[in-house]
Amino acid sequence: MIRPEREGEATAVAAVHRDAFGRELEPSIVDRVRPTGAYIPSLSLVYEDDGRILGHVLVSWAAIANGGPRVLLLGPLGVLPACQGKGIGGALVRAALAAARELGEPCVVLEGNPKYYARLGFVRADAFGLLPPEGTPDWAFQVAVLGDEADLPQGRLVYPPGFPD
Repeated sequence: MIRPEREGEATAVAAVHRDAFGRELEPSIVDRVRPTGAYIPSLSLVYEDDGRILGHVLVSWAAIANGGPRVLLLGPLGVLPACQGKGIGGALVRAALAAARELGEPCVVLEGNPKYYARLGFVRADAFGLLPPEGTPDWAFQVAVLGDEADLPQGRLVYPPGFPD
C-alpha cells in the first residue's frame, strides 16, 4: 500500500533511507525539509506492507532562480535493500507523479540516474529550458512533464532548504 507518511513515522522513514544508501545524507535531507515551507505532507509517500515501511519518496517544493516559480522536486527515493528490484521504487514514483498531476502541477524534476528514471517518464530537463542546480550535471537533471499542455517553468533550479549546497 502506498500512502502519505503519518506523524510518528520519521524514524522508520529515516531507517529506510539510511539502509538504502548506507549513509546519513538522504535521511538528513528528509528530516531537514519537514519543518520548512518546502515540505508537502501529502507528497511524502511510504510503501507499507504488513505494517512495515519498505520504501519512501519525498516530493517537495523547489524554486527557479531569480524569483521564478516554484516547481516540484522528487527525492530522495529509498527502498530497503532486501526489497529492491521488486518494483517498490517505481510504484512510489508513479504514485508521486499521479499525486502531482492531481494537484495540477505541470512537472516534477529530479536529480538521478537516467537509466532508472527514463522508464518512469523522465527526460533531460535542459531540453525544456529547466537547468540543474549549480554543481549538478545536466545529464542527471530530469523532468517528468505531467500534461500535453503543461506550461513548464524556465531557468535554473534552486534546491529547497534542507538540501546540501
